[in-house]
Amino acid sequence: MKQKLLSSALYLVVFVLIQAVIGGIVGFACQTAQIGGAALVYISLIASAVTIALFAWRKWSPFSREYVQRRQWFTLFWVVCIAIGCIAPTSLATELLHIDLPENYNELFKSMMGHDLGFLAIGILAPLAEEMVFRGAILRTLLSAFGKQRRWLAIGITALLFAVIHGNLAQGFGAFFLGLLIGWMYYRTGSIVPGVVFHWVNNSIAVILYRIAPQFADMTLTEYFQHDTLRIGLCMLFSLMIFGASLYQLRIRLN
Repeated sequence: MKQKLLSSALYLVVFVLIQAVIGGIVGFACQTAQIGGAALVYISLIASAVTIALFAWRKWSPFSREYVQRRQWFTLFWVVCIAIGCIAPTSLATELLHIDLPENYNELFKSMMGHDLGFLAIGILAPLAEEMVFRGAILRTLLSAFGKQRRWLAIGITALLFAVIHGNLAQGFGAFFLGLLIGWMYYRTGSIVPGVVFHWVNNSIAVILYRIAPQFADMTLTEYFQHDTLRIGLCMLFSLMIFGASLYQLRIRLN
């Protein structure tokens, strides 16, 4: 078990080091310690590409075509649905708990999402890289170390690490609970594919909504609905109905 725990720690350290080294190189090239949104997009693109290549090359996140070849399209449809169903409840929870994204983070993320390559960086490559590291490498190893009886300990530790690397409480709060859900999907399937799809949907919706209506980026959910309790309640009801139906279907279909 000790060796497996050390391997899990190694995967996390490598992931963080890649981010730090690429960030340092880009910062040096820009000759500034203050990295802007455009530079962060390039850091994310390069770091994600390096992470994907390294973890695939070293087989730290083994890839099998088995799950894809089984063509679980309807299962993936429910993965998309549950990702959509999580958005509003997570947003409202962070708002009610007064967990706000720091202003400097908020401005950087808006700058990244508005960049021409922002969708590729945030919506596509970053989710794939993170799923390879946190589910394909770390969770896979922890599940092997802890066994089936303590699977939720492995899933919980991975979700906590996933939350911490986001670097702020506002994103980390949602990342922890979504990490539990994605970890459960990985445990049920042994594949990162459902998690990657979930992650793609979650991140892509954020970028697309910002591109369509940037004026709403700084609004909370209650502000968006103009503090109308009825509309907020209906939004929560529909979201939870989607979430519940999707979770029920996934419990049946994920294998």
